[in-house]
Amino acid sequence: MPFQSQQDSWSPTNYLRHANFVYSIPQQDLITLLAPKSYERILDLGCGDGALTFQIQQLCKECIGIDKSHKMIKAAQEKGCNDVRVVDGEKLSEWIENEGFEGSFDAIFSNAAIHWMKNQKAVIEGVHKCLKPGGRFVAEMGGHGNVEVIEKSLIATLDKLGYDGTSLSPWYFPSQEEFENLLIANSFKINSINLFPRPTHLPTNLIGWIETFGFSFLEVLKETERNQVINKVVDMCKSETFNEKDNSWIITYVRLRVVAKLE
Repeated sequence: MPFQSQQDSWSPTNYLRHANFVYSIPQQDLITLLAPKSYERILDLGCGDGALTFQIQQLCKECIGIDKSHKMIKAAQEKGCNDVRVVDGEKLSEWIENEGFEGSFDAIFSNAAIHWMKNQKAVIEGVHKCLKPGGRFVAEMGGHGNVEVIEKSLIATLDKLGYDGTSLSPWYFPSQEEFENLLIANSFKINSINLFPRPTHLPTNLIGWIETFGFSFLEVLKETERNQVINKVVDMCKSETFNEKDNSWIITYVRLRVVAKLE
């Protein structure tokens, strides 16, 4: 069985400090693709700390942001988001039925979230249930090959310590073909779908990135092992991610971006 963390390990403070590129780089492109209308009801799936949710809420009649993390939802509320709720994206269908939201959204938006939801079949089934006929789905997520060097280094390091590194990974990065087939199987017509590299400069360093996003690997470790693992992974990744010319860290992000319409 894959490791399932029972605690909310997200840190809005770490996210803001080490990972503001998550919403600052794609925000205008994605919101332009979403093209919110003043009369629309939109769902932001995996809204995180609400940075993009707040923007969308200014452009449409109603935007509900949902995220599994209580801490991130609290941060979104503190940013001024007026309707954000704790919801597990893999249980989206159940939430929709309980709230009476079936077929009530004009669009669903998601940025950098769906790759954290390993049961993507359940997620897309929920997206289908949310949308009105003809409703649109605009999303960007990690795709096949995303942060591959870091993930493999974390897994290998944990394996050597006797843990099952693969089961500790919280991510699933689908190929373009996989995700396209999943959407088509759920009655979506693909307007566009692209898998593309996005080399990304980190605002701080690789240690900050690992502490922000690699918590499922770290939280199983003994206290004496934690720094050992982080330092080992940094050493393993340094040749491919550290730019000595300007003393910066550059991660190979690979993004999967899709615009689809429910038929």
